[in-house]
Amino acid sequence: MPSGPFAHVCMVVRDLDKAVEDWTKILRVLDPASLEKRIVKYDEFSGGADAGMKWATFVNDGGTEIQFIQPAPGTPMGDRLEKVGEHVHHLCFATDDVPGAMQKLKAEGIQVLGDGATYNDPDMPWQKWSWVGPKSTHGCLIEVASPYQSHNDGKWHHAPGKFAYNGPGEHPSFAEIVPSSSAATPAE
Repeated sequence: MPSGPFAHVCMVVRDLDKAVEDWTKILRVLDPASLEKRIVKYDEFSGGADAGMKWATFVNDGGTEIQFIQPAPGTPMGDRLEKVGEHVHHLCFATDDVPGAMQKLKAEGIQVLGDGATYNDPDMPWQKWSWVGPKSTHGCLIEVASPYQSHNDGKWHHAPGKFAYNGPGEHPSFAEIVPSSSAATPAE
């Protein structure tokens, strides 16, 4: 499991095995710790419009992980791959309360996709996720997901209690830079 709430960077690729091979060479030089644990790999995502996609993640307990998705042909993500080619698909942040985080982001005026709807993975019932849209992030899709960890068995497992966001004011050093939208307006 990543050491902080910034969990992973996910790329959409044409050939999952080739991406893993190439990134193994890259990480061997730039971040060998990412090769110490067994890769988490799923050969078929079984739910939703993108059913049939394959994905793999380099596990890194001390930093942000690298993830790849190879979409199935004829799916929304497969069509996007054909249209724009291989690319970074999203950044992922983990939190213990995905629905609560989405409500708080929406209250802050942040674009949440699907009105902040939370999705579940049929193969990992504990896993919840939602999406922050690119209009608020200046071009990047953000996944907000339940925290997860590897037991070095090639699968993800739930890691509750790792990260939580308490809302505006939790980090007072930033209050002067970006006041909370729920903060009272000072009297003039």
